Amino acid sequence: MSTQQDIAGILLDKKAVKVSIDPPFNWASGIKSPVYCDNRLMISL
Repeated sequence: MSTQQDIAGILLDKKAVKVSIDPPFNWASGIKSPVYCDNRLMISL
């Protein structure tokens, strides 16, 4: 497995990646995105 695949697997296992098309996530900057990655969950590793 590649490093990218390892990281993606960990993010999915920790349920740190979320997808919501309707409604999209609103970032503090005002950007709207259908994908959100909660990297705070990775601190507990």
